[in-house]
Amino acid sequence: MADSKVTMQQVQPGDPETQSKDLVADNLGQLKMLFPDAFTEGKIDFEVLKQLLGGSIDEGKEKYGLSWHGKRQARRIALTPSTGTLLPRPEDSVDWDTTQNLMIEGDNLEVLKLLQKGFANQVKLIYIDPPYNTGQDFIYPDSFRDGVRSYLEITGQLDGGARQSSNTEASGRYHSTWLDMIYPRLWLARNLLKDDGVIFVSIDDHEVHNLRQVMDEIFGPENFICNAVWQKSYTANMTAKFISDTHDHILIYAKDIEHATLGRLGRSEEQKAKFKNPDSDPRGPWKAENLSAGKFYSAGQFEITGPTGEKFLPPPGRYWRCDEARYNGWLADGRITFGQSGTGRPMLKKFLAEMDDELTPSSWWKHEDFGSNKEASLELKDLFDGEAVFQTPKPVRLLSTICSLGAPDGGIVLDFFAGSGTTAHAVIETNRNDGASRRFILVQLPEPLIRGAREQKDALDFCERSNIPANLAELTKERIRRAAKVSGRAGFRVFRLDTSNINRWDTTRQDPEQQTLEVVDNIIDGRTNQDLLFELLLNLGLDLSLPIDTRTFDGIDVFSTGYGLLFTCLPPADAITKDNVEAVAHGIVDWRKELDPTGEVSVYFKDTAFRDDVAKANMTAILAQHSFPIVKSL
Repeated sequence: MADSKVTMQQVQPGDPETQSKDLVADNLGQLKMLFPDAFTEGKIDFEVLKQLLGGSIDEGKEKYGLSWHGKRQARRIALTPSTGTLLPRPEDSVDWDTTQNLMIEGDNLEVLKLLQKGFANQVKLIYIDPPYNTGQDFIYPDSFRDGVRSYLEITGQLDGGARQSSNTEASGRYHSTWLDMIYPRLWLARNLLKDDGVIFVSIDDHEVHNLRQVMDEIFGPENFICNAVWQKSYTANMTAKFISDTHDHILIYAKDIEHATLGRLGRSEEQKAKFKNPDSDPRGPWKAENLSAGKFYSAGQFEITGPTGEKFLPPPGRYWRCDEARYNGWLADGRITFGQSGTGRPMLKKFLAEMDDELTPSSWWKHEDFGSNKEASLELKDLFDGEAVFQTPKPVRLLSTICSLGAPDGGIVLDFFAGSGTTAHAVIETNRNDGASRRFILVQLPEPLIRGAREQKDALDFCERSNIPANLAELTKERIRRAAKVSGRAGFRVFRLDTSNINRWDTTRQDPEQQTLEVVDNIIDGRTNQDLLFELLLNLGLDLSLPIDTRTFDGIDVFSTGYGLLFTCLPPADAITKDNVEAVAHGIVDWRKELDPTGEVSVYFKDTAFRDDVAKANMTAILAQHSFPIVKSL
């Protein structure tokens, strides 16, 4: 029976289970651990903090760095917790029960906030292809007060139609608006990277200079790896006013350069074809390399006699790369060539079979090795039966190479500007080729397609024929489905950004008693048990791809998530009574024993599921007797 001393705590608005990670509180907590003396009555004493930091404080007014009107607000927006959640959409998903891949529809700023608990320090590779700020990009102002509501309004999910916004040079805040957008997203993204993680960001000449400074500030200039230049086109644009733009930049940064790991590139067939075997050497194909070098080497100044008797010295200012004894050894071993005629300068034979099959990549990414925009367009037309449903996509070869470099041994690959879904396609393709276990998380705004826009006609026609909403996220999902059929089976769970399932307490109202009567149930009408379960996973910091099992005890469904780390029981109102409470409680107890999870186990109930306080007290007492550490109601 019930133990009157044990009570079930009801989760209240503002509790950790009801909101995303509070990054300000988290930062303050870490600071307090390092400098407890700098806190007085819960507030920072900046004078004490300055003393504790000694000479590390720069109090000068003029500092080097990128500054723009709105930067402080952009940082403030990044630190504001999200009021939303991610609603599961199994009907849009592929292999929901078994996949670990995620496709999330929503504003990536809010989604990044929601991922802070469950995916902090978990992502091996981030690749993004953000708006290039060409004047035609879909960019909307982030809201400090309610980002989720702003997102729902702008994408047409509230208050009628969608409001389109482009950032033109005539706006007066051309660069500032773009910086307002990119800064908080990169700031939040860094938290998700593992210590050995890396980020690749595509950009063109419009904003590469500003992006470099933003990334230096967020990631640290010491963590800069490379500005790779990708040859996106191999033909010049004859309509260009001055010089044809045929490249994009890809900025590469590490979270921590001391721990970062990058893969190497396999030798391409084109590179292998440069090795020949004109003399039928039994060691196989070889390539002639210069025997001289520019670095001073005193033993490298000697005379070499060729097969015809001709004498050779190193070119002026250069030296043989070996001493005379080593040269004679190479000559005896058939590793020196004077050309097919025997009259050329001495060269060293490098055999393909003896060389490392993996290469350190250079910063110049040629279209022959990495693909081009034209190749990407043809790939998508092949997938979509000849229709151009995406503009300026990236080729799979480019993203596959980035996956091999950034996540060579597997791990989570995140793309929060998913666009055409090439990142997911590349993860599937690269896993098939090298056997690694990468998984993707894609985030895409359901950006409405514009009727009458010539470049979106194919996309609109496709959506209408397929009877799907006319927005970019729907096309992203369809691209992944089709790519999986071509490149190897791969599923994905779909989630959609929306308002929280839990009613928020309105602190601005002047009638708290009436509000208490109105909010009898904490849960918003129309939301499902699955909706509530996944909000719990998010806010408890659990992976959204964890397996979920269901068992029924005396007519009451109970869910186990993460092999017994979390049990949830969310039946209709008054479903748990004094007659079935023991069966449900002991069912949970026995299930935990069977799973034997490692870690702290939590149990959550819907508060209205208990018919009366007796049933609730009995449930609490039984679980307490079996040492369940966390038992709460929603």
